[in-house]
Amino acid sequence: MSQAPERLTFFNRGLMKFRILSVLFALSLLFWSCDEPLPYDNSDFIYNPFAFSQDTLNTFTDISAGDSEVEWAHHLRAWVGETKYYKSGFTLDFTFSDSSVVIGQADSIQIHFRHQMTFPENGADTLSDTYQSFDFYNTLGSPIDINSGYYGTLLGSDTMNVSGGNNYWSYTLPDSTLIDGDTTISLAILPGSAGSLSALYGGGSTIRPSLTFYYHEADSAGDDSVTTIPFLADSLYMSLMKKTEAFDPQYAYLSQLSNDSLIFSLNLVDLEPGDDTLLHVISAQFLPAISNDSSALYISTLTDSLRKYSLTVTDPESEITLGITLGANEEYIENEIKAIIQAALDDGRTTVDLIVRSNHIGYDPGFVAISMVASESAIFVNSSVAVRP
Repeated sequence: MSQAPERLTFFNRGLMKFRILSVLFALSLLFWSCDEPLPYDNSDFIYNPFAFSQDTLNTFTDISAGDSEVEWAHHLRAWVGETKYYKSGFTLDFTFSDSSVVIGQADSIQIHFRHQMTFPENGADTLSDTYQSFDFYNTLGSPIDINSGYYGTLLGSDTMNVSGGNNYWSYTLPDSTLIDGDTTISLAILPGSAGSLSALYGGGSTIRPSLTFYYHEADSAGDDSVTTIPFLADSLYMSLMKKTEAFDPQYAYLSQLSNDSLIFSLNLVDLEPGDDTLLHVISAQFLPAISNDSSALYISTLTDSLRKYSLTVTDPESEITLGITLGANEEYIENEIKAIIQAALDDGRTTVDLIVRSNHIGYDPGFVAISMVASESAIFVNSSVAVRP
């Protein structure tokens, strides 16, 4: 009888050890199932899936900004308008043969546009029953200068309903704008009033602006008959001016209306695991210091909501380009650059440049403001290690 308690105690101790091991085993399984990385494919190293690390690394050493002209001549959109951020307009070149059209006999000559959408001054505004004035110029073959305000000879103005969405606009050129013998003309369309930016179908579209000659004559029954000879624009050149006083110099602005770029120089030394170890990047997020208050994001509709803004991140060494999408709730919808970081580490590089650009050049008038203070941006890396046996 005296040995029974000892046997019971021994049994209870064994049961307790079994329970502890069971809990540890269950936690291990849970940990493995929640965050299982892809296997590391290198026969010289043994992959250790349990040596995880998660770090937010403020290792950017420099941010430099650059920009270049967008090639607007063959772009699907052309922009005309003025807001507190931008002023834009465009010129159109037309070529026609005097043998196919008798200019002096035309009753009227009209320029036609297809309006796609208009963005208001403020993304929270609506465009119900909104009209904007546009000015039409004969540029006499000279390039316009939107900064100085020289546009050529003013032909006139017209007011258009920009709340109607996808619709057509027409403007009749004044008499004697074209005369017999002319074979070319260059016209400019610029904003006559401020408050919005309008997108028209541009030079890269099959429905780009056109010039139409109208000839009226009586038919056999004596009724009016109309003959038309249309000419599509041969080329389109857009001018865009950023209003510098509207932009804070402490930020760099990535705009969809221009070919802006930022280069983030990243130091990878903190990710170097050692001579006998390789780092396996499970995920890596790029976290530029975006100011939501200084950014202006619009969606491609006539209403007011903010949805997303798309960027690309490129490593010029590996030529890998990845996408980043910023959502309306100030969170990233897509943000994964592990392929860039892993490629740099595999190449033995201690630094990498990340070139960041807008992913929809020429499409929407929004922009993101990013702090030029390098230490405010970061990458978040989730990784494990592979060790040499």
